[in-house]
Amino acid sequence: MTQKRNQDPVRMTVTPWKLSLPGKILVLCICILPFLVHTISVTLSEAEVQAYFLGEAVHTDFEQIFRELVLLGVAVVSVLWFLYERLTLRPRRTFPHSKAALAIFAFLGLYLLLGLLSTLTSAYRAQAWFGIYMQYEGYVALVSYVVVFGAAWYWLDRDETVQFARKCFTILGIVIGLLALAEHFDLHYYNNPLVQILGGLESEVGSNVAAVLTFGNPDYMGMYCAMLLPVVVGQINLHSPIRQLLLSITSAVLLAAALLLTKVMSTILFGFGMTGLLLLVWVFHSNWQRIARIGVICITILAVLAGGTGFWLTRSGSSAAEKWENTFAGMEQADTFRLLSMEIEGDTLVFRNVETEFSIQMTGDALSGADINFMCDGTSITPIEMDGVYTFSESSLSHCQVQLLPEEQQLQVQLGYPTAIQANWTGDAWTVIGTGGTILSDIPQVSHSKTLQQCYTYLNGRIFIWANTISVLKSCILLGNGPATSIFYLNQNDLPALLNIFGRYVLYNKPHCWYLQIAQDTGVLSLVCILGALIVFFICGIRSCFGKRCSFSFCRTGLFFGVITYCLTAIFHDSLVYHAPMFWLLFGMGLRQMMWEDELKETSKMNG
Repeated sequence: MTQKRNQDPVRMTVTPWKLSLPGKILVLCICILPFLVHTISVTLSEAEVQAYFLGEAVHTDFEQIFRELVLLGVAVVSVLWFLYERLTLRPRRTFPHSKAALAIFAFLGLYLLLGLLSTLTSAYRAQAWFGIYMQYEGYVALVSYVVVFGAAWYWLDRDETVQFARKCFTILGIVIGLLALAEHFDLHYYNNPLVQILGGLESEVGSNVAAVLTFGNPDYMGMYCAMLLPVVVGQINLHSPIRQLLLSITSAVLLAAALLLTKVMSTILFGFGMTGLLLLVWVFHSNWQRIARIGVICITILAVLAGGTGFWLTRSGSSAAEKWENTFAGMEQADTFRLLSMEIEGDTLVFRNVETEFSIQMTGDALSGADINFMCDGTSITPIEMDGVYTFSESSLSHCQVQLLPEEQQLQVQLGYPTAIQANWTGDAWTVIGTGGTILSDIPQVSHSKTLQQCYTYLNGRIFIWANTISVLKSCILLGNGPATSIFYLNQNDLPALLNIFGRYVLYNKPHCWYLQIAQDTGVLSLVCILGALIVFFICGIRSCFGKRCSFSFCRTGLFFGVITYCLTAIFHDSLVYHAPMFWLLFGMGLRQMMWEDELKETSKMNG
């Protein structure tokens, strides 16, 4: 009787094609998300207005806010659809049994819990929920990302759905490549009449030096293209029909062209580097003869050496040290005082670089030329005065110039940078005008280490931003300051650092590193959770893509390398709704692909 009951068929409550429908819709939504445009006006809080030094509280956005709302809608529909399936679908869609998947979901669950607590306890709780001006990635977006990951892992369980996703990625690569080439010739996506009408855009978008498309800036577009390139290349199947083969190759070539047009060095290096590594792995798993494999490897090595040599030769500078500095440093500092620190000591302004200390001391109550004492390394010096402008004959002060404005009781100290330092005399002490007109009686420094300060300019100022972010992480070990709140905590008035990086004062609203962003937003412990989830994924990927017990899949390995590429580029860039949803889709899809072969083996054992 028991055997008869087990053989009774389970009546299907849904037609087979509907089983693949949610996965297809999910992939389609994430692929078209970067192209959605709609103008939305929001009223900013007083905290945001003050933090960004804005003149008005109304902000009009046509990219981030609308896309975050659409992403939230996708997440809500996914959860409702999942619940509907679990209640009505017969037979139920099976959860793949895997310790790795359980570990990753446990890590992500703890990450969301810590994020929720960080949001609830944040001093800027209202801003942390949905994000703030120029940083729309609040806690709601973080939840949406994890839902997209879970939905991709759950619904991309059928070969039909996976094949649809591959077609979408192929078309996406072609579209991005064509749009990037069009933008190169001043045909911007946003300026298309249909996009202007549907998006409610009131003015045209200007063209940029590098390709941007719909990703906010070249950095984020570069991350997106670098992440997709190994995925699209991994879909090239030499045994597929000629039409499909040509489309796959065209998609990869156009996507590579788009990545090059971004001109973002880090994403180009990681994107092409990981794709090249993927191709080498494929060569080793192909049926080519040994001599052919050696030939391909040698050609690849020569290409890398030739590309690296060409890149190095095109860098400006006559020596290796100059080429290195001009490649990784920010603003050219050869004709500046190279200011390292600045201090206000009552009636004295002190400017220091590695070798020189330049001081301006007041000896009277009112600002006048007779009451100013200039000193170099503690010794009084006599300046050369002409029409209220003071210059100096000392070689160490050749880049220094001081302009006296008695009526405003102000000095403008020019140290060779495009922006002069403005100091006001109050009658008994100096104050300095900082970023956004902030009056400073003290110059806050991120670090007092001269070695670190001299490295601030490298990687386009990222060394300074990272040090800036790390300096506020002491209070973020367990819980963070809340998503999207970096602008409120980063030091915006380390004037020597800002001058050396850009020659002017610039606001920083993001850590420019996904991992530091997590640590600041939701806590160092939540960063450990994300790293734990990624490590488990990488272990599964290595076993699935390179293990002896698993058959090699070029497509699955491409997904694995795509996730790795994003994780590498994320060292230098932030997470935003421009590109993050695609990463979480590939993350979930890749995990399911890696578990697929184990599922098939388990099923065959049960049937056998």
